[in-house]
Amino acid sequence: MRGHLRSRAKRAARKHKHQVVRDHGGLMMAQMPWRMRATFGPVEDILTTLETTGDIDADKDGAVYRAPSSHVWYDLAGAIEGFAEFYEAHARISGREMPTRSLRQLANKFAYGVMIFQSDVDAVRRDLAILKQETLPMTEHYTTTIIQSMTEEA
Repeated sequence: MRGHLRSRAKRAARKHKHQVVRDHGGLMMAQMPWRMRATFGPVEDILTTLETTGDIDADKDGAVYRAPSSHVWYDLAGAIEGFAEFYEAHARISGREMPTRSLRQLANKFAYGVMIFQSDVDAVRRDLAILKQETLPMTEHYTTTIIQSMTEEA
């Protein structure tokens, strides 16, 4: 009986050694498709909704969006502005121009309740494709650092 308890303790100690804390900081976004979906999915979902039904949720202050992961409602114009600001911060760091103009225009249309046309949706989709390609080689640590610097500035 004593040997059984000792071997159980040894197994537990070995198991503890093999447990790895997952730090994705050094992984590129291309290696984390779930992060890419979490980043671009909400904007793509909004664009699809605009194309199919045109129904966007609103409250007394304007268009809102419910985040699927947290079930919290966000100001849609502000969320899209934040998305554009992230890539503008990346542009300052990388020295490459990022196509955020269509995102800014869409955010303004939501903010002021202006009609959104198919050409607006097409422009945002075109720019999102470029931004996705720009995002693939980014590491999670890099993206987190940009987001933290943005929140410190605000």
